[in-house]
Amino acid sequence: MNFEELIEYLECAWDREGFLGGIREGKFVAGDGEKFLSMLGAIQINEEALVPKRLVSLLWYLPSFLEWQNKRVQEKSGNLELYRHFVTSIHNTLENVLGVP
Repeated sequence: MNFEELIEYLECAWDREGFLGGIREGKFVAGDGEKFLSMLGAIQINEEALVPKRLVSLLWYLPSFLEWQNKRVQEKSGNLELYRHFVTSIHNTLENVLGVP
């Protein structure tokens, strides 16, 4: 997936009807989470690549946003332990894709 396709995918996920929009409403479906996580894990960025600012903004905010939704997900979806595991997996995956300082 090139950067433009990845941006489009992530923007759809962030949309109100998208996967992350659902989480904003407290709706977490583990299978959809696995698909999202798989997509993030497939991102390949060359060490010398210039990454579009929009892509960076769609990715860097994910861990914080997901953490902030704990209470909503617990209230609506119930399985907070499974959700927390998902959030940790997102964080670890982004570390693998983007690196750490």
